[in-house]
Amino acid sequence: MAIGQKLEEARNRKGISLREASESTKIRGDYLGAFEAGQFDVNLPEVYLRGFIRLYARFLGLDQEATLADLDLELGNTSNRSQKKSLGSLSSSEAPESVDYANVSSPQVTSASVARNNSPSLAKPLLIVGTSSVLLLFGLIIYWAFSGDEGGETPVAPGAGSGSVTETNPPEGRPTVAPANQARSLRLSAVGPINRLIVIDEGAEDQVTLEFPNLASGWKKELSFKGSFRLWCSSLENLRFTVDGDPEKGISGEGGGSFAWPPKP
Repeated sequence: MAIGQKLEEARNRKGISLREASESTKIRGDYLGAFEAGQFDVNLPEVYLRGFIRLYARFLGLDQEATLADLDLELGNTSNRSQKKSLGSLSSSEAPESVDYANVSSPQVTSASVARNNSPSLAKPLLIVGTSSVLLLFGLIIYWAFSGDEGGETPVAPGAGSGSVTETNPPEGRPTVAPANQARSLRLSAVGPINRLIVIDEGAEDQVTLEFPNLASGWKKELSFKGSFRLWCSSLENLRFTVDGDPEKGISGEGGGSFAWPPKP
C-alpha cells in the first residue's frame, strides 16, 4: 500500500479532517493533503520532509520508522538511513539486517574503486563531500527539533560564523529556571529577513512545534509557553525576543543556530 494511502486511512480511522490534523500537528494543511495524495515534491528540503512525515505518523499512531522506510522507497532512496545512527560523523550506507528492504541498498565502495574513480577528475568527490556536509547540517537541525521525546541533552545545530548562541545582557537576579507548569508570554520580532524560524514549547505536556517560514523585517508574533522554550533560526542576528514583557533582547551569533530559554548556566 502506498504511503499516502496509509496516512489517509489512518486519519480517517481517527475520524478527523485535514484541518483538524493540521491544527494538532502544526503542519500546514496543504502539506498534509499533498502527503496523503502521494505528492512529496512540495518544495521542502528532504530533512524537513522526513521530519514532517515522522511527526504526522506519530500523530496518526503509525510506526514512524516503517513510515520513513516507505518514504525512502517512494522517493527512490536506497541508503536506508537510520535515525539511531550518530549524527556527529558521516557513515557508510549499510542497511540493518532486520529490514526487509535491505536488498535495495547501494553496493559498497572499496578503496580500490575510489582510487580509480578519483584519478580522472576531482569534481565528483568534491561534489559528494559538499552535498553530504549540507545534508548533515540539516539532519542535525531536524534531529534537534524532533528528538525532545527521546530524553537526554539536546544537540545544538552549528551556526555560520559563531561558536555559541547565548542570550545577550541577561538581567541579573532573574531566576534561571521557571516552573514547568507556569504559563509565560513570548514575543518574537524580526529586524531583518529570516528564511525559517522553528519554536518548540518544551514545558507543554505534548511538545508543541511551530514553524514560521519566509519572515520579513518588521514581523512580530505573540506566543505563550510553559516553563521553557527553544528555537532554531536561520538568521540569529535578525531575531529579537522578550519574555513576560521584559526589555527586548537579541541573540548572539550570525546565520543559522539554536537558542534555549532559560539559558543554561
